[in-house]
Amino acid sequence: MFSKIKKYVIGFFVLCGGVLFAFLTGKSAGRKQEKLGGLKKNIKKTKKSIEKTQNTQKKVKKNIKNTKSKLKGIKNTKYKDKKFGAKETADFLKKYKK
Repeated sequence: MFSKIKKYVIGFFVLCGGVLFAFLTGKSAGRKQEKLGGLKKNIKKTKKSIEKTQNTQKKVKKNIKNTKSKLKGIKNTKYKDKKFGAKETADFLKKYKK
């Protein structure tokens, strides 16, 4: 009789020890790794998309800067007035009077 009770008591302590060991080691049931794996993939994808958008933004900024500098160059160019003589203006008017 005593041996049966002894087996149950020992079994109970072994079970409690196993449960405590499982909690203290910190291992998860396996679902945690699956969830983290999916999140890590999503984080990598978003990082790549952020890098792409930053690169395109840099290109657009450079393009805008170049066009602004070209526009400034065009605005600052001064054209000299051509001076026509009386004979040249008379010839010009004769052509277009007809």
